[in-house]
Amino acid sequence: MKKKTTLLLVCVLTLAMLAGSLSGCTAKENFDYVAINPGTLAAPEVEFKTAAEDAEQNAKYREKYPILKKYPQPVKITIGILEDDKEAGLGVPESTTVRTQSFNKIAKEVLNIDLSYKVVATSSVYEQKLSAAIAANDMPDMFATGSADTFSKLRDDGALADLTQAYYTLNDTLLENYQKYMPELITSCMKDGKLYALPQQTNKYTTAQRLYIRKDWLDIVDMKLPKSVEELIAVGEAFVAHKKEIAEATGVKEANIVPFSMYKDITFGGSYSAEGLFNACGSSSTGAYFLGDDGRLHSSNTSDGSKAALEVLNTMYSKGILDPQFTTISSTQVMNKVSAGYVGIMFGEWWVLKHAVWEAVKSSTVKGAEWVWSDLPTYKGEQNYPVVPTMLISGYNLVSANCAHPEAAAMLANLFYDIYYNDNAEGIYGSNVLPSKGFYYQYVPMKIWDGMASAQEYKRVQSVFTNLYAAGLNERMQGGLKQPLTNAQISEYESKGETIYKISANGDDGFYCLNREVVAQIEAVPALKAEFDKLRTREKILHFAEGYPYYVAYKNGISMNDEEGAMTEAEQEGWGIYHEMIDDDGGYAYVVALAEGEKKAKYNEFYGTNLTSMQVYGDYLNTQTSTNYLRYIIGKEPLSKFDSYVKNYNKNGGDTIENQINVWYQATHASDK
Repeated sequence: MKKKTTLLLVCVLTLAMLAGSLSGCTAKENFDYVAINPGTLAAPEVEFKTAAEDAEQNAKYREKYPILKKYPQPVKITIGILEDDKEAGLGVPESTTVRTQSFNKIAKEVLNIDLSYKVVATSSVYEQKLSAAIAANDMPDMFATGSADTFSKLRDDGALADLTQAYYTLNDTLLENYQKYMPELITSCMKDGKLYALPQQTNKYTTAQRLYIRKDWLDIVDMKLPKSVEELIAVGEAFVAHKKEIAEATGVKEANIVPFSMYKDITFGGSYSAEGLFNACGSSSTGAYFLGDDGRLHSSNTSDGSKAALEVLNTMYSKGILDPQFTTISSTQVMNKVSAGYVGIMFGEWWVLKHAVWEAVKSSTVKGAEWVWSDLPTYKGEQNYPVVPTMLISGYNLVSANCAHPEAAAMLANLFYDIYYNDNAEGIYGSNVLPSKGFYYQYVPMKIWDGMASAQEYKRVQSVFTNLYAAGLNERMQGGLKQPLTNAQISEYESKGETIYKISANGDDGFYCLNREVVAQIEAVPALKAEFDKLRTREKILHFAEGYPYYVAYKNGISMNDEEGAMTEAEQEGWGIYHEMIDDDGGYAYVVALAEGEKKAKYNEFYGTNLTSMQVYGDYLNTQTSTNYLRYIIGKEPLSKFDSYVKNYNKNGGDTIENQINVWYQATHASDK
């Protein structure tokens, strides 16, 4: 059998979207499938080698494909971009907009590119405004979209520029990420040997969910972390039976105690959803397609695993374990309940530890909140795995076919990368790279995130913390590592050549900075300095400043909730970042273990744009699935009617979708045979 190469052949539908709906479609539906041939991307004129692999060859390559190059004459480029509210605490002036941001000045100085903005909107209406501009034949030169359908239609209409040369102009890290870790992303954006988008690099394993549960509640009811769904139900029952004791111990009103919570949109994923429980039962709540023993793809919507998950949720609901308000609350509202200390059990991704879970742990109104987590529980003795996409593209950077300089998209992406990820950005590009001067990373057009940066960050920070501690930086830092400095003090110290690590604005005409005495102590000891300088600046001011005091206390056996000798407030600040990004059994450790094959995942085998059958029947079937699932969970309909739902689902379009998906699957996997 040939080596599997499915991810290098991504086919998407070329037929036009059909009009009509399930209830009244007068035109004859065409559910044939025509596979697009991605072809073979033309090789670069000079072989690519990173500088780390071969510095001399890299120099030859970069002579042909320079990362940054100033145009001899001004180049005007129009942009479409999101403009949501800025994050607090970064020190970005309130007056900063996409049109006034300092990146525009940097692009002019470094590349001689004049940026102007044609489509500017918040995320709630951006795609709508972009579509309107496209329809009016007023498409920007460069823009991003999260819609695979928008991308494929523009590509097939001949509206997009060939970005092959732009691709080869990307910096070493971005090129290596595409070629080594995510080659399927580039192929999915090709047609007939040409590349029509620079897709966002996203680690697909970040979507995997785990079980999170309150350990202090487990202690109150004298139970252990559940290893199976059956044990999870038993724990939930104990939480229900002992609400009064939990309320008395935690300070939360008994009426607010929620053993298990999730949000109302059952057929959607994300944290605080039903997805983790469905995964534990061998299915997915989001309509994934899994490969069966018959060699065909089958919908999770109608699977035995989904029926099992619905049975579990119905049991939880009837026993008072599942939040009775789940039918009306959003994911944000569940998150708020978790933060307030009301919730005992939930499923979520890696990042919840630094957000809602940490909010509960540090809350002054919740006593003794302590969380533990585990991989998904078994169901009826069988271990199932988190469901992740076979391929994940979170966005497409596109260039109009009318743009005279499509390669500029890569240069703008490179410029953003060198500002955001380079510790010496200020020394290279000047003060305009500072948030205080109007640089806001979310407003930068044509950016490509380093998709593997977080995995490397996790390994680097964990290693440095271990080695710093071993090298002697292990005295308890009860006062923390943050030091408030005024702008005048910062200027004075910088005039003397002292390094100032700014952490965040402190609201008093200055910043919190990394404690200079601690930095001096580190730099005075060669072994400490060598380890400390392995951290990037961002890691020094986030992971180290917040996480290291907690790490030292934790290593010395000091608990968050000890009545005597408990962690100080400064030490406690590091709980979230430590367990999210440093702990070897923490949030990102799980992502890395999945990505490197140390832990198993289950894959949604369908990817790409919506097929015509999905366009015609998809919305109706999704609505029917969500409605029926909800009724089964709350007991409005008996689960014995699940088989009838399956028959109706298949009769009203499900079979048509599944058949077309399998034609797609066979075409996509033709090279495997």
